[in-house]
Amino acid sequence: MVDVRAYVETGVQMAMDDGTAAWAFETSHWGRCGQGPDEPAALDNLATELESDPLGAELGSELRFVVVERVVGDEQAFERDLVPASEAERAATLEILSRCREETAGLIASCSGAMLDFADPDRVLPSFAGWQTVRQLAWHIVDTESRYYLPSLGLPYRDSLPDLADELDQSADHVRRTVAAMLPDLVRRVDRELWTTVKVLRRLAWHERSELHTLRHLVALARH
Repeated sequence: MVDVRAYVETGVQMAMDDGTAAWAFETSHWGRCGQGPDEPAALDNLATELESDPLGAELGSELRFVVVERVVGDEQAFERDLVPASEAERAATLEILSRCREETAGLIASCSGAMLDFADPDRVLPSFAGWQTVRQLAWHIVDTESRYYLPSLGLPYRDSLPDLADELDQSADHVRRTVAAMLPDLVRRVDRELWTTVKVLRRLAWHERSELHTLRHLVALARH
């Protein structure tokens, strides 16, 4: 049995209005997050997510989670987030971002206008989410990285471009340059939220990769 340290936050607005998220911080599982209505469900979902990583797939049922930290409230941070970011965490984030953006851009380029405006009527979103269509989900990805995560840490905000394909390219470039240059120990409190370098890196590593599950599904449905 191999123990994996897990970090659990409750009362968060991510996949649902009031949910629980369980995170792994090991570099081999960087940016992996499980979600659910409570801690057991979030940990079960995290186990599924880890199966996507080579080490997690190899270990399978041999994984056992040890919850080492819990926080309550939306957009808080773990004590672990206050540790200065390592170069390995920065490099892992950049690699994941590059790989995911290539796939996102390819999916969007493969869609007709009608496909971009396709929405799955059976898809359930939290009340605050307005990204129903393929196009809206792609915009949500770039809005989140360039106009939410980075500015929340006090890093540069960039205005969007009118064309989605151009925005996917330019937002990715902006994020890559910012991540490569950002200090490893930034901490910012704003509107009762707490943001740090490590928190932004893990959220960047998680977000687009997670949304790609939905984007692939929507594009596949739009083709039929």
